[in-house]
Amino acid sequence: MANYNKVFDQKQYLSVANKAAEYFLERGKSQHIPLIVCDVPDAKQYTYISFNEPRGTESGIEWVSSGAKMSVRSNWETFDLLTFQGLIQISNRDIANFGASFIADKHEAEIGKLVYDVDYGMFHGPKDKNGDQLQEGLIGMLTSSIDLSSANGHDVSTKGEIWHTLRDLMEEIPFAIREQGPDMVLYINEKCYSEASAPDRIYNDKVEWNFIYDQFIGPQAIHGRKIGTVVITNMINAEASDNTDGNNADTVDTLGTHGRMLLLVPDKRWVARVISRGFSLIGEEQHMLHVDQLYGFRGRCIPFVRGATTGNAAVRYTEGLTF
Repeated sequence: MANYNKVFDQKQYLSVANKAAEYFLERGKSQHIPLIVCDVPDAKQYTYISFNEPRGTESGIEWVSSGAKMSVRSNWETFDLLTFQGLIQISNRDIANFGASFIADKHEAEIGKLVYDVDYGMFHGPKDKNGDQLQEGLIGMLTSSIDLSSANGHDVSTKGEIWHTLRDLMEEIPFAIREQGPDMVLYINEKCYSEASAPDRIYNDKVEWNFIYDQFIGPQAIHGRKIGTVVITNMINAEASDNTDGNNADTVDTLGTHGRMLLLVPDKRWVARVISRGFSLIGEEQHMLHVDQLYGFRGRCIPFVRGATTGNAAVRYTEGLTF
């Protein structure tokens, strides 16, 4: 066991955490959502404070020393932050035979699985060992947008309907939010993108996706109606456990059949990944023939700004689209 003390130094622990962070930056779909790091490490809750309806300014010819003081209304809401964890078992024989980065190299697939589950959990919430959802992710906290096609339905098989649906989805986000925040992020699942980019799907003399690009993504798009980042991923497909509100919102998506789009303004005032513990070693236990190391992450993706009738104001999610 002399090799245990020589090999297990700070570099070993950091090699796993660094590889996890590297994977997340390279492969993570949720990384395009703003990040808030809690002041208290490993905090189990996060309190979001908002300030609304500032008032009290006035105009006139002369300065006036008296009058109503400026004021602002404050609100707060507390959200629970759950853990994601992965237990890695390292043989004592491996400790003696490998160099300083062997943990990260040899257990690459396990680290990748932990990172994937964290990334997936940002959209669908953390799950226990039985696969049961413990907490809502981003999608389950939203109210889905319905009847966005020109026929006021979810059938977008007609050419131009994907553009129409995206336009109406965008316009459900108040223009003041779109104008104040950065360019939007569009998550679109593979089925929806495949249909929109099909060469025979011509709309206004262009392939429909090219028309969408010119209107909302390319250099001619204007801030406030511009999508700065497009992410194609099936992570946004709805699951049975996603408690989205709205008619037809809880349709479980069939891969390759249903379309979904998720559009957001990436500003931490309105939506964020809240993290109190990044990828790191939680603890370890040494046995006769191996060492168990527990690596984990604590965080959650949360939409903050909500409207009385439209759900979250800065994040919009379509109902299941059919073709």
